Amino acid sequence: MKLQMIKITFLLFLCISIHACKTESARPDDALGTARAFIRYSLDGEFKQADELMLEDSINRQELEQIKKRYQNDLSKQEKLSFQKASIIIHTVDQLNDSIVVINYSNSYTKKQMPIKVIRRNDLWQVDLQYTFSGNL
Repeated sequence: MKLQMIKITFLLFLCISIHACKTESARPDDALGTARAFIRYSLDGEFKQADELMLEDSINRQELEQIKKRYQNDLSKQEKLSFQKASIIIHTVDQLNDSIVVINYSNSYTKKQMPIKVIRRNDLWQVDLQYTFSGNL
C-alpha cells in the first residue's frame, strides 16, 4: 500500500512538472516574435509577462502601468474577453537597422492600427513603448 502511494505521488508530481514545463514560454529571439508576445500578453491582461519583454526605463514602466490600469479599471468583462479572443494582425514590419524594428499592427477586435518599436540591446529584443505614444525614434 505504501509503495502504491509513493507511485501515485511520483506520477502526480511528474504530471505537474510536465505541465509546468509546457506552459512556460521561451523568450522570443527576434523582433517580430517579441512584438507579437508583448501584444498578446497585453491583450490578455498579462502585464507581468508583458513587462518582462519591455525595455527597462521609467517612461516605459509608466506607459505600461497606465495601460494596465485602463485595462483593469475601465474595461468591462465583455471587452476584456473580446481583447483576449482577438487576433493580432501585422500590417508592416520596417527594419530600420540591425537593432531597431517598427511593426505596424492592429487586433481583430478594435482594428485600430498602431506602431510598436522593438530594439535589440544586450542581445535581447525589447519593446520600447515610448515610440508607440510619441512617434519619436
